[in-house]
Amino acid sequence: MLGALALLALTLATHAIVLAAPGFYSNDEWQKFDHLRLHGGWDFVRAYGALRPGPEFGFPVRPIGFLQQGFAAMWMQSAPWASHLVGILNHALVALAFVWVLRRAGFAGATAGLAGILFVISPLTTMGAGWQAASFDQLYVLFLLLAAAAIPRVPADMSMARAAWMALATTAALLAKETAIVAPGVVLLIAYLTWAANPLRFSWRPLAMAFVAVLFPVVAYLLFRAPAIAASFAGHADPAYTPDAINAVDNAWHFFAFPFRLKLVEMSAAVFRSPWQPLAASAAHLLLIAVLVRSFGARFALAYVAGYFVFLLPVLMLPNPGAHCLYGAALTMSLALAAALERSLAARRLGLAALLLTGAGALFAHDLAIQRHLYDVGGCQSRFLASVDTLLAQRTPGIVVVPDPDASLRVAIRAVSAREAYIANGQPVVAFDAPDSQSAAPPAKDAFRARMTAACVLRPETATAP
Repeated sequence: MLGALALLALTLATHAIVLAAPGFYSNDEWQKFDHLRLHGGWDFVRAYGALRPGPEFGFPVRPIGFLQQGFAAMWMQSAPWASHLVGILNHALVALAFVWVLRRAGFAGATAGLAGILFVISPLTTMGAGWQAASFDQLYVLFLLLAAAAIPRVPADMSMARAAWMALATTAALLAKETAIVAPGVVLLIAYLTWAANPLRFSWRPLAMAFVAVLFPVVAYLLFRAPAIAASFAGHADPAYTPDAINAVDNAWHFFAFPFRLKLVEMSAAVFRSPWQPLAASAAHLLLIAVLVRSFGARFALAYVAGYFVFLLPVLMLPNPGAHCLYGAALTMSLALAAALERSLAARRLGLAALLLTGAGALFAHDLAIQRHLYDVGGCQSRFLASVDTLLAQRTPGIVVVPDPDASLRVAIRAVSAREAYIANGQPVVAFDAPDSQSAAPPAKDAFRARMTAACVLRPETATAP
């Protein structure tokens, strides 16, 4: 109990920057707030809690995730910290479930506890914990952990009650985020690790039953969404969600390099243009794999690579997958670091332990850099929306934002894009006079032109010298 409270306290303390953010990351969260405010809670449940196949696979079928997101959205305007707290508590709950599952699997308390700590401060989890719209990743991982907890330790047999629990937990994971279709792959990975740890005592029977238990809801889900999947692969989908095998190699490299790109806050192609930083970050990650080979052998190092990428398989072919997709991969990296550190200390390899601690410190520094980015974006968004609301309250028919060269235009666009609260008569009341804004036309006749400054506030255009 004290350990659980300590892990909760650590999660809150290490995410104080996110908790203090005065705003949010994007428009996704605000769309839920607008719906609640304009249409009420029951209409929100009806709209977002329904099961629909969707026109293409990018269409989100995530009723559990959306309902939780709606709950978090209730305090976005009145108490932003309360909305942020939901994501941080989610993160703590996943960390606690992770430690619990490791203990049930037979890991030592020190290794499991350290893995939980490393998971809490991992940069692979920061976007999931700090961006309300990425809470889906937290929830599907949580439910998959609950499913994994039902797998008996070999050679014990799998009961029908355990199998039913696994099927139910996997179904919940699928309804939180479609990435949970990786559940059968996770079971296969657990089976491989179990065999690698003790081939002589290994039994396929309980793990085969576990595989079938999670495969059934996954197949049912894929059949339900088969038309949408076919439409996506046929190219009849939003370009952002149209899969293409040509993207897989680049995305795999970007995801592999991300943990040790210490100043990287988002997974965009532009930030990977550096000729040496991705290579250096990849080398650092390869060094971790080399440590695993030395400490545990090639079998476990191979399992690490498979475990890192298994949660990423559904998004590898997408044009621009985000850093929040790495949330599940943090389980694998955190456990690997914890086990390697525990083994190096037990063997008195102090140099290796120091190297691993340095790597863990670098990962935490990366986590703080991402948190700072989320705080800065939230502050900019908050000031921009306050300026917009002030101008609109003065009965301005609309606003055309003219950004200064150093203004955070992307933050402003994402603050109001596709938000019901900023649409009147089918037209946006806020538009942007900028070549790359995709919204250069005035939103209304006689719209007020205002300049957006680097401080993310709006000023009358005449107030800035040409």
